[in-house]
Amino acid sequence: MGSMLAAAWVLVALVVVQLHTFSGKSEIIMNEYMDITGFMNTFSAENVCLEAYIRPVQPLNAKEDYLAAIQSTDRQLEALRPDLQVDRREEYVLKRAICNAMEHYRNSQGALLQAETSSEMIEPYLSLKTQAAYIDDYTRDLLHSQMIQGGAQWQEIDSANTASSRRFVGFLAISTVLMVLILLIFIRSILNPLAALGRAADTIGTGRYDAPPLVVRGDDEVGRAAKSFNLMQAEIRRTIRALEKQSEMEKHLLEKEVETAQMQRKLQEGRFAQLQSQINPHFLFNTLSTIAALAREEGAPLSEDLILRLSNFFRYSLESDERMVALGREIQLLRDYMELQETRYGDRIIMEVRADPALADVPVPKFILQPLVENSILHGLRSCTGGGQIRVRAFRGRQGVTITVTDNGCGFDPTAPRDRAGHHSVGLDNIRERMELSGGGLDVFSRPGLGTCVRIIVREEVRHDQDSGGRG
Repeated sequence: MGSMLAAAWVLVALVVVQLHTFSGKSEIIMNEYMDITGFMNTFSAENVCLEAYIRPVQPLNAKEDYLAAIQSTDRQLEALRPDLQVDRREEYVLKRAICNAMEHYRNSQGALLQAETSSEMIEPYLSLKTQAAYIDDYTRDLLHSQMIQGGAQWQEIDSANTASSRRFVGFLAISTVLMVLILLIFIRSILNPLAALGRAADTIGTGRYDAPPLVVRGDDEVGRAAKSFNLMQAEIRRTIRALEKQSEMEKHLLEKEVETAQMQRKLQEGRFAQLQSQINPHFLFNTLSTIAALAREEGAPLSEDLILRLSNFFRYSLESDERMVALGREIQLLRDYMELQETRYGDRIIMEVRADPALADVPVPKFILQPLVENSILHGLRSCTGGGQIRVRAFRGRQGVTITVTDNGCGFDPTAPRDRAGHHSVGLDNIRERMELSGGGLDVFSRPGLGTCVRIIVREEVRHDQDSGGRG
């Protein structure tokens, strides 16, 4: 590989040197052409501006354009200054003639620019035209001479390139032969053993661990790699057999764990069903008493409304065949419950529900809002004589659908032992457990004397998946 790389670098170096030489000679020839043609173009443009300047009716800015053309011609003339050390004799003479002619031309031009009338411009103008013809002739002769010289130089460059190309081809042929020999040696001593090693690895990759070991030839790097591969193959064979035995044992253990998990799931679902079927007897008694009193005092319409709301609550709570319900349905049950409680407590407790209508179809576990509001009434606002507030919010947040139940009651210390936190623990723990099983979560924020806020997070994607799985 080092020989191949060295040959490639030598070839590249020769090509770069040849291209650099060719580029340098070509640049000299092209610069000469560009200097001569640039002077011819600017001097021609100067004569055009002269014609416009001497007209009886001059165009706008004719003199300014003429002076600008003169400056441009002078800049190009600087590139044609003769140089004995660089120019050939013929080119030197022609450049010298052009520079002398341009000096006389500029003197006559000065007389033209100083003339104030058209009649005074005629004689300098005719002199300029005559001198311009001589300058054009000198310039064309210089261009012709340069073209002849350039052609000869191009022939020399072409001959040099042809000779270099032959040398490159010869060197490339010799390098190719050497590279082929090196590659043959490389293939025989390294690639063939590595190919055999690769085929043996592919055989193991297909699951055939009983393949015969590799033939070890020599004690070089490839030979040592073959020995290591044979050792690895034997170790893999022993490991696979041990893993097969272990897999059989784990399979039996997994089957037992699945059976245990199914039993736990059934027990949990029984706990959910039991919770849904529970109705607070105090709530039923107080509500029915209120409805009876109102029926006696105010007549049938209001009593009918309360009875309908209570019957809706009974119907919803007794539907035990569903673990997941739409959030809109859960909120509607909460509104019925609040209407019943507001009838009982009047202005002592103000309840408010705000929910994004777009969240009505989001599935949530059944009975997660009403127990929280009931806790707020019974344990947070029970002793208040006025100004009690319960706010329920449902919106889509960064973590998913967020539901908050907030009251301004007496509050409690969530970090206190369970016997002091009291009646909040059972209901909150049950709802928290159901939310975690369904992929969401429940957090409680409370301080004694400052009220309580319960936040529920519902994961929408997880909700849909589990709801579909539950119904399936």
